[in-house]
Amino acid sequence: MPHTATHHTPGATSQRVEGQVALGFEAVREAFVENFARRHELGGACSVFHRGEKVVDLWGGIRNKQTREPWERDTMVVIHSATKGLAAMTLAIAHARGWLDYEERVSTYWPEFAQQGKQRITVRQLLAHQAGLFAIDETVDRGVVADLDRLAAVLARQKPAWEPGTRQAYHALTLGFYEGELLRRVDPQHRSLGRFFQDEIATPLGEDVYIRLPESLPNARLATLASTPTRSASSRASWKCPRAARSARRARSRTPTACSRAAGASWGSGRRRSTCSRRPRSRPRAASTTSA
Repeated sequence: MPHTATHHTPGATSQRVEGQVALGFEAVREAFVENFARRHELGGACSVFHRGEKVVDLWGGIRNKQTREPWERDTMVVIHSATKGLAAMTLAIAHARGWLDYEERVSTYWPEFAQQGKQRITVRQLLAHQAGLFAIDETVDRGVVADLDRLAAVLARQKPAWEPGTRQAYHALTLGFYEGELLRRVDPQHRSLGRFFQDEIATPLGEDVYIRLPESLPNARLATLASTPTRSASSRASWKCPRAARSARRARSRTPTACSRAAGASWGSGRRRSTCSRRPRSRPRAASTTSA
């Protein structure tokens, strides 16, 4: 990064902040340091690109709340729903290769999906959050998520919360599962979404990002601020979210604001975190992911 300097946190806070900023972007560093000095930030990182050039690259604080180990330049964190963009890339590749058509019905590729009035839902409607499938009305634990055939059966049994295509609501908790099964059906190798992403996108680009962390990745690289991060995508569906269930009931009764509440449910970065819409104190920059 040209025109840069390394800075450390001033005496206002005991947390270490390292990295570089380009000339003219010093205010970003000041705001980042202020998170520790005044807002009790635990650990995090910030990277900014301007016109193709990295102008901010900062990290600081701790990566582990229990051991107080410092946040390093290559510390990795869960990126939560930003994974949806990565998952969408996999289906875009499948489309480019002629494996699926956005205007075709999902049931063309996945016949069991046609249950419960879903036979006319198109791939485009599903990807556009218009299918009314933003919640799962069954308890889905790690065993189900780890078994893609069992998970597919649960997804196929779901009933839309409204007439598909007539409304739109963020499928915050379910879209990755539906995308994963659709991809598995059209991929000639029948790979999972995570495996396909690694083979076709991350590895060829040399990117250090994962949808489900490999066992070979050392724990020392993972941020652990809320609780212990999981190495399995299963943690994102290890319980049935009560808010999502209530939202589904409201959506079926045509309550206008029902669907927006489902988007508030999140698991943080913890293993089997069972609180709904409660967020960790620190919200570090994303570097990796464990789920879709």
